[in-house]
Amino acid sequence: MARLSQLGVTEHAHRAERTCLGCGARDDKDKLLRLAVTDQDQLRVDSYRGRGGYLHRDPSCHKAFVNRKGHYRAFHVEISRTAKAKLIDDLAERDWE
Repeated sequence: MARLSQLGVTEHAHRAERTCLGCGARDDKDKLLRLAVTDQDQLRVDSYRGRGGYLHRDPSCHKAFVNRKGHYRAFHVEISRTAKAKLIDDLAERDWE
């Protein structure tokens, strides 16, 4: 069996990609914030717990996230517009640099 290098195919390390819940674009996982649902059906930035979704740090993605409906696929619970708006307010206060 021929090796990939003999066929002219280069091997690249796999880079995890996720879809932004705001703009819908796919990007490297490292460039996105991971959101998770708390026990009280609130959203928070959380790298490890439970069902989650991803969001760019860009304010335009934040606005689109609040206005979009149907995040059930990511979180497996319905998220209220109020909970999304509260998360976005919290994100706006953070210094990402």
